[in-house]
Amino acid sequence: MEVISSRDMQILDINCEFFGLSRLQLMENAGKAVADEIQKRFKEGSIVVFAGLGNNGGDGFVAARHLKGFDIEVFLLGKSSEIRTDIARKNFEILRRAEFKIREIDRIPDFEADIVVDAMLGTGVRGELREPFKSAVEVINSKDCFVVAVDLPTGLDPDTGYYSSAVKADLTVTFHKAKPGLLKAKELVGELVVRDIGIPNEFEFLCGVGDVVTSYRRNPEAHKGMHGRILVIGGGEYTGAPALASLAAYASGADIVTTAVPESIRSIVASFSPNLIVRGLKGDYISMKNLDEAVELAKKHDVVVVGMGVGRNDEFKDFVAELLKDVKKAVLDADGIIRDIPEGVECIITPHKGEFKKLFGEPSEENVVKTAKKLGCVILLKSKVDLITDGIRLKRNTSGNAGMTVGGTGDVLAGICGALLCCDDAFHTACASAFLNGFAGDLCYEKYGYNFTATDLIKEIPIAFRRCLEWR
Repeated sequence: MEVISSRDMQILDINCEFFGLSRLQLMENAGKAVADEIQKRFKEGSIVVFAGLGNNGGDGFVAARHLKGFDIEVFLLGKSSEIRTDIARKNFEILRRAEFKIREIDRIPDFEADIVVDAMLGTGVRGELREPFKSAVEVINSKDCFVVAVDLPTGLDPDTGYYSSAVKADLTVTFHKAKPGLLKAKELVGELVVRDIGIPNEFEFLCGVGDVVTSYRRNPEAHKGMHGRILVIGGGEYTGAPALASLAAYASGADIVTTAVPESIRSIVASFSPNLIVRGLKGDYISMKNLDEAVELAKKHDVVVVGMGVGRNDEFKDFVAELLKDVKKAVLDADGIIRDIPEGVECIITPHKGEFKKLFGEPSEENVVKTAKKLGCVILLKSKVDLITDGIRLKRNTSGNAGMTVGGTGDVLAGICGALLCCDDAFHTACASAFLNGFAGDLCYEKYGYNFTATDLIKEIPIAFRRCLEWR
């Protein structure tokens, strides 16, 4: 049975809205699917719907509306004024206007029913249950009712299958694909039914705003450095490239970015912006003699972004290979891309098709996936349609436009990857970064047409993030 993680389902849910398939429509399809499965098994009887304040509760409201010929009562666990989403609130108001029996509760009353619908908590809940949900679980499990769980039984971790206190269902109706935890806790799930709710299969493999929403982290209680310390290593023939990557990392939310370049160009790179912290590595170009000082710098940072602007340098790939042995997370771009990634480093490589072909052969989808699996890294292949793969999963990104052929946009992408990788895994970082970079390019196009520069692109990054986060 195919599965999808709760995070990837959340991404897909948000992206559906972005691609034009509203979450309100998906909720309607999900709720009707639950009602259909109940009506296949029962023609009449009394039903109590236990509904939470989120979209899982919204699915329950829709199911109640579609259950014709049943005596239905809805227990809302909380106040209607606290329903968290517009689409759940809309479906609740429909029930209220239709004069369904609804009780807003903070303590679980005694009840009698033939069927219980568990629509309390969805896939976003982790850890121990709080009241009144914990008491609701205990009461439901004590009753001799047929229990139907919406998406998953309340209290079950959707990914790991862990639970302490959880609803024991006779039937679980989940949507699109099963969540991994459902297959690990069959004693809670009962009969498992997976219902299609109208999501096109292709949407699962397209990057969108949902990738950015789930990848971006911002803690209001954080102190300087908690949102990422990045070391950018590059420069040589090209002085602007490492500066662009560093400024893009700042624009993407990193707290501290250190730019390490050959001492011979340090002052030039520093002159690009007062925001840059520039360290000079001894010599006119980066070589093995700089390894020790680079390693010491890397140990003070969360992610190393390496390779942009180096140019002709026969020693640089050997330098990168050795550096990565002492690094936990890295983004490799341009001359920093090597044929063998050391074990133990979580790595994104960002070649364009020409670079990929030179190092790994034809940039076909099949070979890109095969190469990512062999290297043990994530490949973000830059093209008109970007490919992102970890050798198992594959997504495509279609944001961006022909104006992004201008020099420096790849350096910007590397900087975005570095910032997001500080607080996320490599695959999801690469998906979010590819979309965000292209989206910022599309914002540039709205202002300038096709004739914009990499520095214009950096200015639009914070706006692109803000636009994406509005889809939460």
